Amino acid sequence: MSDMDCEACPSTSPLQVVIPESKEMTMTITEKARKVLLDVMGDDSDSALLVDVLSGGCSGYKYDLQIIEQVDDSSHFNLFVDDIQVFIPKTASSLLDGVEIDYEDKLMGGGFKLNNPNASKSCGCGESFR
Repeated sequence: MSDMDCEACPSTSPLQVVIPESKEMTMTITEKARKVLLDVMGDDSDSALLVDVLSGGCSGYKYDLQIIEQVDDSSHFNLFVDDIQVFIPKTASSLLDGVEIDYEDKLMGGGFKLNNPNASKSCGCGESFR
């Protein structure tokens, strides 16, 4: 019996990569959230805020906020919102366009809250949406 040759294997079509359409992004940061972010970032001019979404949470997506060093690539939108440099992955732009970042003081500790006009539903904890 001879070895199986490649022509016997079914062929598959090439994988198509979808590149998100570039568009203008808008985002707002409340004064309270701005003060907290500037306190966390300090005077480090190389710090920026990364706002992203991840799969998960009780509603489908959850927010991911990180203080990062600036990135220089074409896969992120680069915004300046009230003197804070913000990076948003282009893959998340349709989910995050128009978001307002707020900060709430709570009895058991505070936290950032994102008010998202694109979310059709959010969970009770406010950390995930769809």
